[in-house]
Amino acid sequence: MLSAYLNALFPVVFCAALGLVLARTTTLLDSPALSKLVTMIGLPALILNAMLGMETPIWSVSDTLMAILAVLALSAVVGAVGLKLAGLEVRGYLSMLVNPNTGNLGIPLVFSLLGDQALVHAVVISTTVQISHFTLGVWLLSGRFSLKAILSNASIVALLVGIVWVATGLQAPQAVVRTLDMLAGMTIPVMLLLLGRSLSTINPRDLGHLGRIAGLSVGRVALGMGAALAVISVLPLDPIVSQTLLIQASMPVAVISYILASHYNGPKDDIAAVILISMPISLLAVFGVLQFF
Repeated sequence: MLSAYLNALFPVVFCAALGLVLARTTTLLDSPALSKLVTMIGLPALILNAMLGMETPIWSVSDTLMAILAVLALSAVVGAVGLKLAGLEVRGYLSMLVNPNTGNLGIPLVFSLLGDQALVHAVVISTTVQISHFTLGVWLLSGRFSLKAILSNASIVALLVGIVWVATGLQAPQAVVRTLDMLAGMTIPVMLLLLGRSLSTINPRDLGHLGRIAGLSVGRVALGMGAALAVISVLPLDPIVSQTLLIQASMPVAVISYILASHYNGPKDDIAAVILISMPISLLAVFGVLQFF
């Protein structure tokens, strides 16, 4: 099991490490247009491609959606109570604890560990977490809710189009499928390279409050994994959905949490440090939990 896990993990870690090296030594990843390319083209194409190519019934995706919503809701309640007990600000830290890195890290890891059949569930979970970032995250950090940000998100639009298309039972033209497959193929490698670029910007001096950083890092992974295990024990999910949910919910803090905290004057230094520390904790936790599923 360890050998299989390391073999699946290697391309994920290698591509992220390559992104970090390239960011430190070159300007190849400096353009903000690269991130927009993935957000506006690559990820929506990946979502549509996974939806149109899914071999499982459409209601299995609804089970996945229900499961991740339950995980996020349970995480929000428990996380808010935990932050209050720890004396930390709910406004600044709750979204970071609730919303994991299901995109840049979660989707590639699920793909490597579970294969194509899990990809559609991974993108549904990731898109739902994106919505949570722009609802719970923005609301907590800014004090206001932005419906426009949700409706203008290309990934959300792609998910809705995919659900409607699959529900109608229409066969997608082969030319469309091949085009989506080509566009989607660039997404996972570029996402990992951009993850490496994001990690390269973290300053080790941000690890000053080590006790708090360690607690938040362990808390992010434990909260997500615990909520996922609770939901799996209640809902009758397919094994592939359960495994995908566990992996995605156990991911480290998302880079977008740092971006939102920087934009809305949140605790960005703490969040940057937690991104770094929570990543190895997350990968070890995923290996441990997969021993039993």
